[in-house]
Formats: sequence, structure tokens, C-alpha cells
Amino acid sequence: MRSFIWPTDTRRVTSKMGERWGTDHNGIDIAEGGYHPIYAVADGVVTRSYTSDSYGECIMIKHTVNGQTWESVYAHMKGRSRTVFVGNKVKQGHQIGIMGNTGHSTGQHLHFELHKGRWNIDKTDKVDPLDYLDKNFGTNLTVDGKWAEKTTRGLQECLGTVVDGEISDQIRNVITEAFYGDTIDFGNGKNGSLVIKALQKKMGAKVDGLLGPETIGKLQKYLGTTCDKKLSRPSLVVKELQRRLNNGTF
Repeated sequence: MRSFIWPTDTRRVTSKMGERWGTDHNGIDIAEGGYHPIYAVADGVVTRSYTSDSYGECIMIKHTVNGQTWESVYAHMKGRSRTVFVGNKVKQGHQIGIMGNTGHSTGQHLHFELHKGRWNIDKTDKVDPLDYLDKNFGTNLTVDGKWAEKTTRGLQECLGTVVDGEISDQIRNVITEAFYGDTIDFGNGKNGSLVIKALQKKMGAKVDGLLGPETIGKLQKYLGTTCDKKLSRPSLVVKELQRRLNNGTF
């Protein structure tokens, strides 16, 4: 899936997560003068939309990603700028407010928290947002070593290409039988496949969009598997690719 996007249109982090002024800072502060919209970092449901003495104008959103619950917190927003309320469903990138200076705040900024689990008063499930914002978040693939449509979609999401589950103009699960065995070049005419081109760029291979022996060999070296420039069935290199896509380390 797509990563958590940045919660506003500036990335000027003025305070990171950790100890600050003798207390724990449970998120990051993003600050900039002027008008800055606040966005939902992922699809979700609004769990709180209220005014807090400490958080000021605040919104919390619950997200479910690959079966894992997350909750994001957006604090110190501009007064009366909240546009969503408890129970509202939001899409990633939906504007939910404006950066402000409400609550315990010494200047205009967004205090943003991310929790792997539900927010609680002790903030026991907090994680460092900088480890997750705009990072590949991972997929939910079955690690079976078979490069079918779902694996292609996972690779496309990771590499930021068109997500259609297809390599060139052929659906991957239709050509699987032909693909495993003698290695064949698949590409859309002279242009090749966008996702294979993106894969080749990532690995430093010749960028032609063709999934042939040289590209497979580069992929095997990149993933640290047996390097024979072939895909067996099931394939060790595809299994490792699926594992990396699942945990967000590809």
C-alpha cells in the first residue's frame, strides 16, 4: 500500500520525538509560518475531534492497514479549522484542518503523533513518525514464490508506478505458466514495462523494461539469493521479494 503521507505541505521538523525539556515528546513538531493545511495521513475513521487544554484543536484518526490498527494525532490546529468530526470516514490526503497555535503551544506548528495501536493516555504504542512517513509501508502477500498479479501489484505500489497488476499488456497470472521455465523477455513493444523499468533503475540494471535473464540476475544479487538468472517454480528470489515487500524493506 501507499505509505503514510506527510500531514502537511511543509517538512520543516523543528522538534523530533524523544526527551525534550525534561519530559517525553511523543511525536514530532512541524512548523512554518503562513497558511498550511493539515491532511489525513491515510484512509481512516475520525475517533476524536475536540478542543484540549494541552493539544488545543485536535483530531485523531484510526487507520487499519493489513490488519494492523494505527492511530494518528494532529494537535495545535488553528481554532475552528477542524473540518471532520467523530465517525467521519476520511481518505488519505483529505484536508482536516489548518496549522495553528492552540493549546500548550509557543508558536504556530503541527504536533503529530503516530501510534501502532490505539492512542492511550500513557502513549504506550507511540512510534517515531519519521520512521513511517513517506516510507514503503509493506504489503500483505502470500510468500509462495509465485510471481502472479498480487506480487506485481505489490511491486508497483512499492516502486510508485501504475498499479494495475500487469506487466506490459499481459496480466501476470495469465502468463505465469509461460514465464516459469525458459526465461522470456516480457515487454510492451519497444517501450517495455514501466514497473520493470522502475525495478531496473532501483537495482542499477540496464533500463529496457524487459524481465529477462540479466534483470533476474540483478534482482537475485540485490536480494542475496542464488544467482542463476532463472526463476524456478516456486522461486527463492520471488519468495524473498515477497518477504521484503511485506515488511517494507525492498
